[in-house]
Amino acid sequence: MVRSSGARLSPADRKAQILTAARGLLEVRAIDAISVEAVAEEAGVSPGLLFHYFGSQRKLRQAVLRAVADELLDHVRPDPALSLEEQLRSSVEAFVEQVSRHPSVYLAVVRLTTTGGNAEARALHRAVRATFTDWITAGLTGAGIPPSPRVALALDGWQAFVEEIVATWLDQPTSVRMDRADLVDLCERSCYQLVMLALDDAGSWEQILPRLRRSI
Repeated sequence: MVRSSGARLSPADRKAQILTAARGLLEVRAIDAISVEAVAEEAGVSPGLLFHYFGSQRKLRQAVLRAVADELLDHVRPDPALSLEEQLRSSVEAFVEQVSRHPSVYLAVVRLTTTGGNAEARALHRAVRATFTDWITAGLTGAGIPPSPRVALALDGWQAFVEEIVATWLDQPTSVRMDRADLVDLCERSCYQLVMLALDDAGSWEQILPRLRRSI
């Protein structure tokens, strides 16, 4: 339980405290099961205070999902000091590490957004994908691959593939589960294969590969 401290907190700190409590509950229950009353009890505050800061239960849940999305993006943000190839691999490694530490959260969010879900959750999911696509596109552009609808669709499809195989991997018993390093390798290689197919120019791809491996 995230107990409210005796000291008077600023509105921003109090809101952050409540979100931390709600985020903790998401580890053990689905987003649709997170209620104002449960979060208030976890945070050690009154339900009325939650309504004051978030307005409604629906908006509270939206805020929790945004917090999870921001947490994931901060974790996988590529390091511009690395080569483009290293940026992709490190981001995939960070993604797998993050979802391995919080599997129930990841599975709950992915399933919410891919099996109907609500409009806000789907919009947030698309925004997260778009941000990651922008990062990869910027790297590919630096390596000489111009942005195009084909490449953008390939990258969006790649993220759907990664989400699905990581979700399946998490569901598998550890006795038969692929090694994490092999999973990361599969995700990384599949990105290059899809971009190569989208580019549809084997000669150019051979020239681009060395640029991907070169530090910026």
